[in-house]
Amino acid sequence: MESALRKATIDVRLISLMKHLPLFFLIATSSFQLGCNNTENFPTEIILAEGWLFRESNSSDWFPASVPGTVHTDLYNNNLINDPFLGNNETDLQWIEDKDWEYKTTFTVDRELMGNDAVELEFDGLDTYADVYLNEQLILKADNMFRAWQVACKKFLREGENELRIHFHSPITKGQKKLNASPHLIPTSNEPKPVGYQTSV
Repeated sequence: MESALRKATIDVRLISLMKHLPLFFLIATSSFQLGCNNTENFPTEIILAEGWLFRESNSSDWFPASVPGTVHTDLYNNNLINDPFLGNNETDLQWIEDKDWEYKTTFTVDRELMGNDAVELEFDGLDTYADVYLNEQLILKADNMFRAWQVACKKFLREGENELRIHFHSPITKGQKKLNASPHLIPTSNEPKPVGYQTSV
């Protein structure tokens, strides 16, 4: 499996049901009776890029995170790892891909937003195996970073403060399970791990 320098990439927003730009969004849609001169029914977009925290999933310590971003840059910005692009640091930091990571934030929903007919969360760039929880309710199990994910979420929202949490599973652990379940060894040329520990599936 390719080096985890892109693991746990995040992008989010809350939006209404029209097409939008990439990121984490909350989208709200009121009635679909749009007139040419009626701007009240256009979607509301809330970019959820503030107030993010992250942690290694078995830790109780949360640290500030940047979204969009990656776990490596967040670890580096919090002085928890050395620069992965210096010397042999990347090799020393391979443990990061073996861990699960969690990100969370809170956001406020007002009565006006709750009054919309539909509200969606859109995720761009969840890398790769990610479980998404809104107010502790599982709303998405993602398994592909090369697509956007949209989730109808109005029934999980509440007026006032809401919590969004994303659990990123180790791609190595997930990949190893898939490899172990395969009847054939799948050779790879770009992974320095020994046979039995290669996860390029």
